[in-house]
Amino acid sequence: MGLLLVVAGCPGDSSPKADGALPEPLPELLEQAKPARDKARLVRIDVYGAGAADAAGTRVVLLFEGAPLFHQKQLPAQGILPARVAIELEDVEWGDSVPVSQAVNTGGLQRVRLATPNPRVVLDLRPGAPGRVFYLTDPYRIVVDVSAGSRRRKNRRPLVVLDPGHGGREPGAANDRHGLIESEVALDLAELTASRLRAIMPRTRVMLTRSTDVGLSLEERCALANAMEADAFVSIHLNASSEPVRKGGVATFVLDTTNNRQALRLAARENGTRVAEVTGIQSLLAKYHRRSQAEGSLTLAGKIQRHTLKRGRSVLPKLANRGVRRAMFYVLVGARMPSVLVEASFLTYEPEARALTRANYRRALADGIASGIASYLLAR
Repeated sequence: MGLLLVVAGCPGDSSPKADGALPEPLPELLEQAKPARDKARLVRIDVYGAGAADAAGTRVVLLFEGAPLFHQKQLPAQGILPARVAIELEDVEWGDSVPVSQAVNTGGLQRVRLATPNPRVVLDLRPGAPGRVFYLTDPYRIVVDVSAGSRRRKNRRPLVVLDPGHGGREPGAANDRHGLIESEVALDLAELTASRLRAIMPRTRVMLTRSTDVGLSLEERCALANAMEADAFVSIHLNASSEPVRKGGVATFVLDTTNNRQALRLAARENGTRVAEVTGIQSLLAKYHRRSQAEGSLTLAGKIQRHTLKRGRSVLPKLANRGVRRAMFYVLVGARMPSVLVEASFLTYEPEARALTRANYRRALADGIASGIASYLLAR
């Protein structure tokens, strides 16, 4: 079954009397029977993870203005046509800037193309490559994850992808008093973590989703980890609150449904959307989590939380333990490896904000994150 983002309401109809002719409908009632609806517009088609010739997967993101009506079809190979994922669109238009065809030829995907007269986007798949479809809102995006299948080698060096949160036009939270910006602190922590992890486990490969102050979409961050068949994906952030904070602390999150008010607010802030958008689709997205991947994420989260808290307390003894939690972070959706999001400290809690201005506290947090990742990799 396909996914439906928006369903137009249908006015109720009343049954005519058994006797007597049907009355002539008034012109204004005819107009109300078909309410006007603005067409959604397909703005862009992004393909992520296709940079490497041997990519293990690709992610295709359809970005819209407005809310599209759509459903998806999984079409088998037929004649000269390969297996396909077709996104059938209704009341959707696109401009000349959207390419009619994009050749990919890696990560299980041959080509992305537009088809008419019935407007649809078609993904031509390589043999044996499955495609999964879901959607995100605010703005509306249809996401298709294609997997080329695992090609892991026995002696393959472990790969960890670290994701410094935010960047570019989305700096995240801030503390003006101490000159702290989340995107900058997260990048520094990620670089320190990478350096420490390489020292602890020299055979481990470490990649960062960004190494400068550039903006990355939430879909792109996870797509890199999938394409490279990473063994772990760790997104690094700093917490904040618009309300007074009585205690700060470290928290590590895994992707799952939740009704916790604070977790929903935090997810909405990190996702760049509203709480209503998070609660409206969290069950839909969370079902794409595989059991083995979810269990690995909980194990990874527990080790990172324990080690980060221990190292952080060596500098800030009263650093609070907010524990391993569940939340609906878009950046973790679709990850095919154990993946977590670390809120390393509070930018809006005065003791931690002051500590974050010092190099020794940042090194302690990074050492904890790296030690937690190393402990997870060694225990597999």
